[in-house]
Amino acid sequence: MSLRIEKINQEIKRKLMEIIQEEIDDPSLIVMSIVRVDTARDLSVSRIFYSLFTEKKAGAHAQEALEKMSGFLRHELGKRIRLKFLPKLEFIADDTIAYSVYIHQKIEEVTRDTETA
Repeated sequence: MSLRIEKINQEIKRKLMEIIQEEIDDPSLIVMSIVRVDTARDLSVSRIFYSLFTEKKAGAHAQEALEKMSGFLRHELGKRIRLKFLPKLEFIADDTIAYSVYIHQKIEEVTRDTETA
C-alpha cells in the first residue's frame, strides 16, 4: 500500500470518529470504534471496519444506522478532508476486539481452574 493511501486511511479514520462523536446522536454508535480503513487505490471506495462494545443485537441496528447515514457522513467528511475524489463509504462490522476479549476471558478461566486444582 502506498504512503499516500495510508495517510488517507488514517485521516478518514480520524475524521469519521470526530464526526460520529460530535454530530451523531445515535446511542448504538456511542460505543463504536473504527478499527481500520481500507481505501481503494483509485479512491472509489473506503471500507470502514468498525467494532461495537455491546451485544450482537445492537450490531444490526448500528450497521443499518451507518448505512442510512453514509451519505451524511461522506458529505461531512468532504468538508473536513481535501481530496479531489471522495470515496464511497462502506461499513463492515469487525468483531476482532470482542473475540480477543472472549479469548482473554477463557485464558483467565483456565488459569483460575489450574490454580485451584
